[in-house]
Formats: sequence, structure tokens, C-alpha cells
Amino acid sequence: MRLDIEPDVFTSGDRLSVFHLLVLAVEGQHEWRPSLPAAISAERFATEQVPLFSEFVQQALVEAANPAPAAPAVARISADRLKEFVSDLRRPATLIVENRIADGGFVRAVAAALGDHRVVEALSPQRQWLCLSHGGGSTQIPELAADERAGFTVLVRVAVLIDSDRKGAGLSEPKQDRVAMKCRDNGVAEVHLLAWRMMENYAPFRVWEHHFAHRLEHVDELRAIEPEDRGYRNLKDWFKGRRCPPPTKVFPADLALTEEDFAELGPEVVAELRELLAMIHRIL
Repeated sequence: MRLDIEPDVFTSGDRLSVFHLLVLAVEGQHEWRPSLPAAISAERFATEQVPLFSEFVQQALVEAANPAPAAPAVARISADRLKEFVSDLRRPATLIVENRIADGGFVRAVAAALGDHRVVEALSPQRQWLCLSHGGGSTQIPELAADERAGFTVLVRVAVLIDSDRKGAGLSEPKQDRVAMKCRDNGVAEVHLLAWRMMENYAPFRVWEHHFAHRLEHVDELRAIEPEDRGYRNLKDWFKGRRCPPPTKVFPADLALTEEDFAELGPEVVAELRELLAMIHRIL
């Protein structure tokens, strides 16, 4: 998340909170592209209070002269609520999913394939700037969303990813639609309801070839189905019917996928997956 820090934060804000705020920027958890007044104020603070940060702030002062590119989300930090802002920013952002292992593998695979290094880094064990919250199915997700949202005060850095369970194009599944609506009612605005039926429908053919190398004829059969039909099949049952039960973790960690692998599934898939990643960026 990009930080827009008001100049008076460095002159009248709580000193310890200002220190933690700069640490977040120095370590790269959040991006700081200061205005010129904010950079000058920060330079004075660093010179007087934290000389260790002087070089970083001086570099920020140089960058302040260049126009900043657009950011998915901007946190405008004021001195009057500085402690609350810092507390929210120091916590990892939270993505609620139905199954932490299965959906976590999906999100990691998508981020890596589409070259989203920021999300890949945020999910890494070394950073843990983004955590996956296990919903255990969709029924309890609205309550979990309310619980996760309660951990934030001024910046709600929580999002939800759920299956749509749709059985056909243009159809809706009232149960899942209610889940999404309840999440929003519980204070979590960022909700992505998959366009296709479930996460498994977004597994590229190379994934199924990896799992069922001994039954490639079934993967060829799946590939021949039109996307408008295949995207709404219950692929768990489809493979089970062919005596190929899908694994618990559909996306294996050791299988490197590409954007082309996802594009092969259908013309709208990559665009939707980029929307999913954009949602994650808005809470990071």
C-alpha cells in the first residue's frame, strides 16, 4: 500500500509511531513516494531523531521530484490518528479463502504465472505481509470476515475470495451471492466471487497432465470441451467419474505455470485473474 504521509506527522506525531512508519517503508512492506514538503519534514526528523534512516529519507527526497505512478490503494496518514494507522499497516493484510491449502496454492500459482512479484513476495515465509485465512467452506466466511475486519481500525486490509458455484453462464447461485453480500455488510468491501464455478475450473491443462500423467486421454477430453461449458462443470466429480480423484492441493508447488497456460483455458480467464490480483494489491 502506498503511504501518503502528511508533513506534520514528522513534527507533531508520536515519535515511536513515526519510527515504525519509516521502518515499514525502509523494509518495503509499504511504498512511500512523498510530496516535497513531506520529504523535507521527514529529512529533518531523521537527522534529529534517527540518523540511521537519513540516507533512505534523502533518497525519498530525490524521488519526490519525480511524478509517482498510480497506486492501487493509498493510505493518507495524519498525525491525529497516527498510532491507529501504524497499527493497521504493521499487521499483515488478510485474504480469506474457503480452503487455505488449496486456494493458497491457486493464488500463489496465479501470481507467479502473471509475474506479480509483489504478491509472491508478500506470501513468502520470509515476508508474510499477506496471510491466508481459512474459511473451511463458505458458510462461516461472513462471520470470519467480521472477525478479521475487527482487527483493523482505520485501514481495513481484508479481502475475500470464494467460489461462485454457478452451474452455467449467466446463472447465479443465491447461497454464494448471499455470502458475498454478508461479507460486505460485515465491513469487508473487497470480495471476489469467481466467474466460473470453482477454483478447480481455473487449473490449466498442464496441472491435470501433471496429476494424471497415466490417463492423459481424460485431459485431452477435458481440453476439447468448450470453455462456456467446461468452466461450469464440477471437475471434482468429473475426474472422479473417470477414476481420477483430484488431489487435495490442485496446484503443485513444483509446477511452474505461465500466463499462456491460463490463457489456454478461455479468452476471459487472464483478465479475471488480473482483477483478483488487483484486489489483493488494494489491501497490501
